[in-house]
Amino acid sequence: MNITVVGGKGFIGKPLVAELSKRHRVETWDLPEVDLRDPAAIAKRLEERRPDMVVNLAAVLGTMYSKNIQEIFATNVVGNINLVEACLAHGIKRFVFASSLTVHGPNEIGKHHTSHSPFNPIQAYAASKAAAEYSLMQYSKHNGVTTVVLRPASVLGEGTPMNHAPSDFVKTLLRGDSIELFGGGEHEREWLWIDDVVSGFCKAVDFCAKAPAGYHPFFISANRISMKDLAERCVSFIGGSVKVAAGTAQAFSLTCDASDTQKILGWRVEYTIDDIIQNLIKIFK
Repeated sequence: MNITVVGGKGFIGKPLVAELSKRHRVETWDLPEVDLRDPAAIAKRLEERRPDMVVNLAAVLGTMYSKNIQEIFATNVVGNINLVEACLAHGIKRFVFASSLTVHGPNEIGKHHTSHSPFNPIQAYAASKAAAEYSLMQYSKHNGVTTVVLRPASVLGEGTPMNHAPSDFVKTLLRGDSIELFGGGEHEREWLWIDDVVSGFCKAVDFCAKAPAGYHPFFISANRISMKDLAERCVSFIGGSVKVAAGTAQAFSLTCDASDTQKILGWRVEYTIDDIIQNLIKIFK
């Protein structure tokens, strides 16, 4: 196939393009040459080279404390709509979208989200991904678009743009400090190594090529672990200590049931939490 990967030079995009290029003809779009906020720029690029499928990884990232709300929504929501509209105008109806597990918001321990759980985002980035997904549902319903949405858990790897807990714990211990566990550390999260995420997107591309028109959401997630167990696992590899601090707004569980992804896409995680910790130790050393 001819595939356009928007955000193809990013953290997930670069290894994904390298992998897809083994079997497909892949074009990458990135800022500043293509601005998703500019419909004319998108239309011009699609006119020049009409792909069979578009994979949109482009996004403005954010955390619980991000204040650049307009920038986040302009790219992640309006920019995605601009892209889909341009695709429809050029007869392109196969679309893979990178969302996030955070669209669902916190869950109670043991009550994991399913791919059809209601959205409950608690920060701007998650809300923008939820809004983008709602718009894609409508395009799939009314315009015959085949949309495959992946909602990854937190992604780790060399050069990750976010400072996730496993990275923070490893760096803290390597410099000789103690890990601080907020709220006792009983809350659970899930973690992925970048290679497993790339594998998931490749599976999504294969599925999208054959799937009927409609909206097909999947989780890409694994390695469920409490913050307390994660900290103790890091200490077992590096040494050091853990202390408990008061809870914060980010001390909540965010977990899911990815069995549909395994059953329908045939995706399996290869990197365990121990593999991830050991890889991070090598990187930060």
